[in-house]
Amino acid sequence: MEQQNPYDKLVASLKNKSTHKLMVLNKTKVHFAALKAEANKLASDLCKETECIEGIEVKFLDKGEFQAELRFAEDVLIFFLHNDVFDFDHSHSIWKNSYVEQNNQNAYCGMISVFNFLKTSFDMNRYEDVGYQIGRIFINHEDQFFVEGKRQLGFLFNDFGKRQLTTESLREIIMHAILYCQEFDLLAPPLHTFGELRVGEMIDLTNNMNLKTGKRLGFRFSSETDKPE
Repeated sequence: MEQQNPYDKLVASLKNKSTHKLMVLNKTKVHFAALKAEANKLASDLCKETECIEGIEVKFLDKGEFQAELRFAEDVLIFFLHNDVFDFDHSHSIWKNSYVEQNNQNAYCGMISVFNFLKTSFDMNRYEDVGYQIGRIFINHEDQFFVEGKRQLGFLFNDFGKRQLTTESLREIIMHAILYCQEFDLLAPPLHTFGELRVGEMIDLTNNMNLKTGKRLGFRFSSETDKPE
């Protein structure tokens, strides 16, 4: 059998693989716009439910084509659209999925990452504070999707090839992300972590409130149990 020459192989790759990836990326951008619209609607709904509770604010912020924020109580969810298309390592469970086995191109996905930060980190410009990635939404060219994430996010949306991404499923993902944040509490770090401070550090701390903070600071974050160890 005659081998394809490099030029023809390159042309075929540009026509097929690159075109396919571009279609995946464009689909993901459409879904990200839908996610932002749904997050905005949910924020509006939750605002009506909590408007009588002092200090509880629910607010959506559109940060442009690739980022959005949903602020609620003391938490912030940041949704970030990656401007790339991803394949998966061959050890990933996706390769055992019959939908992917039928067509390997079904595995090419766009990705939306979901991060959780403390609201006060942004309000007080505490640049050293840490946030956590709590989920990743993967979307392919046929609008099929799955979610890798913490707790419910990790097992409610893993039927790749059997469920298309809709506004209803986007709202469900956002709500479960919020519920996870509500259950994912700020823990005090071990006493020895801040047992000794210099005078200058104390003055800086008072002036800038720059004590590094995160929900699991001082503990090993366990992706399996989400418990401090």
